[in-house]
This record gives sequence, C-alpha cells and structure tokens, in this order.
Amino acid sequence: MNRINVRNISRTDLNLLLTFHCLMTERSATRASAVLHVTQGAVSSALKRLREQFGDELFVRTSAGMQPTRKALEIAPMIAEALSTVSALLGTDTAFSPQDSHYVFNLAMSDDLEAYLAPRLVEAVSRQRLGVRFAFHQTNSSLWKNALHDPAMDLVICSEPKDFSTNYSSQVLFSSSYSCLFRPGACDQASLSLEEYFAGEHVRICFDGRRGFIDDLFEKAGHTRKVTASFTHFAGALTTLLSSDVIATIPTFAAGAFAQQMPLTTCPVPLPVPSFRSFMVWDIAKQEKPQHEWIRGFLSRVIQDSPCAA
Repeated sequence: MNRINVRNISRTDLNLLLTFHCLMTERSATRASAVLHVTQGAVSSALKRLREQFGDELFVRTSAGMQPTRKALEIAPMIAEALSTVSALLGTDTAFSPQDSHYVFNLAMSDDLEAYLAPRLVEAVSRQRLGVRFAFHQTNSSLWKNALHDPAMDLVICSEPKDFSTNYSSQVLFSSSYSCLFRPGACDQASLSLEEYFAGEHVRICFDGRRGFIDDLFEKAGHTRKVTASFTHFAGALTTLLSSDVIATIPTFAAGAFAQQMPLTTCPVPLPVPSFRSFMVWDIAKQEKPQHEWIRGFLSRVIQDSPCAA
C-alpha cells in the first residue's frame, strides 16, 4: 500500500480539487460556479489558491473559454480518479437532473455525423426545456482515441471505430449505408443507372483527401469514378455540390440531413453498398457517472425518434 502523506492532505482544502475538476469539465468559471452552487468570486478565489498550490496558471482565459495548461492536463486524470474514489466511498452519486444542470457535454464526431445529430440534440433539449448544453468537436473513426485523451470529453461518436481496446466501452447508435447527393438538374432523374453514375463527375469526401472506402468497393467491381475534387470535410464538398453538376456518394444519414436543409436531392447508389454502424464510445472510467448514463440514454432516445438513417 502506498504511504499517505497525512500532513500534505491535512493542509489542503479538498474542495479546491472539486473546483479544479469543474473548471476542467466546464471550461468556464460561470458554469463551474453554477455546478458547484457557489459564486463566481468563490471559484476565482479557489483558482487563485490552486495556482499557488501547484505553481502553475492551470487555466488561461481565451475567447474559447478557460483553456487548461499542460500541467492541468497532466494532473486532471489523477484528480478525477481521486474524487471518484471519494465519491464512491461516501455513497452513490446523486441523480443527474438535466432540467436543473448546466453541464456542457463535450461530444466528438465527424462533420457528417454532426450535421445529422446536432440539430436533433439541440431541438430535443429545447423542446424538453433541459438545462444541459453541448460542445461539438471534430474527430473520425481513425483518430477517435485522440479525442478521448481529453479528460473533458464525454463521448465520441464515429463509424466502426478502429483499434478498440478494453479501456473503452461502446454502444451501437444506428446503422446506415450510402446514397448519392447532387443538385437538381445535375442528374435527370431520381435514380441513376450504373452507366449514368460512372459517366458523371464526382466529389470525394474522405479522411486523408486521397481515397475512400467507396473507391475500393467500386474498383473491386471493375469501375472507377471520375473524381473532380477530393475533400477532407463536408463543408467544401457541399458548396461545390450547390454550384456544380457533380455527385457525392456519402452516408445516407448525412445525405438526408443535407437534402433537408439545402436545395439538394438524393438517390440510391446504383451498385450494392454494404451498411455500416455508428457507435458512441467512451472512457470506461466514466461508465457509471450519472451524467454519462443520462447522455447515453438521451442519445439513444433521440435516434429512436429520428427518421431511419439506413
């Protein structure tokens, strides 16, 4: 058993560590004070003492909120683990109340998933008059672990995450396949023949901007698309779709979301395309935290109430 330095602990106000944890989670002194039910001045005073305790600024004010320093990121997992142990010792966590909480859920996902999920989450929170908020961050199925290295990240949502390990837990949110997306007039009908599809000009959206799953699938079937431009994000591809007679072959859930908001239309891909699954993934250490149990259930319910993504 590790020797406990009683003198060090006796000289430390453990509420300071709780303030640190809330600042790391909320990235805002105002929101941290609301979570802690103290004044913003009390949070500022606690931060001053924390800075003296650790000999570091810990959090720096920026236009994007209170950003943690390298030192803060280093000690955050240890503080979170210590507070979790104390919480477990004192009893089970109190129930999470999304109506009363100002908790900001940090969710990482690719921009196609963001286009599909963000409007639904925000609408559901507004309709149910909940107090929770969301911050959306960028990641993908190859880089999802990088997002979860941030102690403040609550969930990653991605398609078929790679290099999964026992440090993480996951749950399938929905399944989808692929559809064609283009502006009216780019194609003469609501369905494309194989010849029409490969005679057209295409845009590609993929992680590295070079090649995607669809290219591999088509080439195995003996076909090659004429790709006019490749993009690593959907924003540039969408503006190109709106101004050019090109076709994008993208996940069906995203194609439907974009077609609802823009003068674009969809149709099936004229070749068999397999479906894939989108998962929510989280750090196993957060498995039983009340706010995490709530957000996982909330996401599942929002998806169930949404149009089918397949």
